[in-house]
This record gives sequence, structure tokens and C-alpha cells, in this order.
Amino acid sequence: MSARKPSAAEMTALLVFHATVSGAFVVAYLTGDEDTYGMHVFSGYAVLAAILLRVTAGVLVPAGSPLRLPRPSAKAVAGWLGRLFAGDAKARTERSPLTAWMAAALLTGVGLAAATGAIADFFVTIEHLHKEIGEASLPLILGHIALVFALHGLKRLPPRLPPRWTAWRSTPTNRVI
Repeated sequence: MSARKPSAAEMTALLVFHATVSGAFVVAYLTGDEDTYGMHVFSGYAVLAAILLRVTAGVLVPAGSPLRLPRPSAKAVAGWLGRLFAGDAKARTERSPLTAWMAAALLTGVGLAAATGAIADFFVTIEHLHKEIGEASLPLILGHIALVFALHGLKRLPPRLPPRWTAWRSTPTNRVI
């Protein structure tokens, strides 16, 4: 997680990356048939170039930069979920460690789809693998969208909301009727 908020230029870079990858992926996904193959190839290479630039930038920027690639951590997710289910209002408003896992899954899935597409340009035997990875990337993207909306919804909940999901931890002796 970054130590500071992104500057206007960093935020613009992130938004341009998202727009390029999402737009080019949609075009590539919708133009995979023979009639629009040129558009499919061009947009696939655009996705590959955007992901390669993002990964390169994410590795080269200094630690603490918002452009640095997030590091997935199971321990961080477990701690955050524990605090969230315990009713910690701060856990709902801070950045979720689930986003690092989603970023890793998306960069891997969509990157593999784009990379196998580029390889399939030279080795036709890879086309079936490329198609299957491309199809598997769509649920990843839909999961990403769902996670973004769910995490945004968590931030919108009132801060003093009583944690109803912790009722299962109570015993009959400590309940007030």
C-alpha cells in the first residue's frame, strides 16, 4: 500500500492505464472473429503494451509511490477481514488489501491473454489456449468490478453501524433481551 495519496499526474497515469486496458480489452473481446481480426490484433497489442508499461513503472518507482505495484499479503487480508467482521469502522474506510490480490489476478490473467495472443500471431497452435485464457479473463474483470463496488459500498456505510454479523459470536449468557 502506498504511503501517500497520488498526485494529479500519478492519478492521470492510473486512469489512462485503466481506460486503455479496459477499452482495448473490450474491443479485443468483441472482435475475435475473422471479419474484424485486424481490430482484434491491434487492441490485443494495445492491452499488452499497457500492461507491460504498467508493470515496468510499478517495479521501477520508489517504495511508497502510489504507482508501485501492490504486494498481495494473506496476513494483511486476514487482519483486515478480522477487523471488518469485528465491526471496526476504520477497516471499512481504509484501502482494502484485497485490491492487491485483485490487481495481481487481473495483471496476470489479462496479461496472459494478451501475451498468448501475441505468441499466437507466430505459432497458430497457441490460438486455442489464447481463446480460453481470454474467456477466463472476463470473469476476473467482472469480479474486479464487483469488488470495487462492494468496497465502495463499505465506505458509504455509516461509521457507527452496529456489527450485526458478530451476533453469532455471542453466547446466551452475554445476550441482553
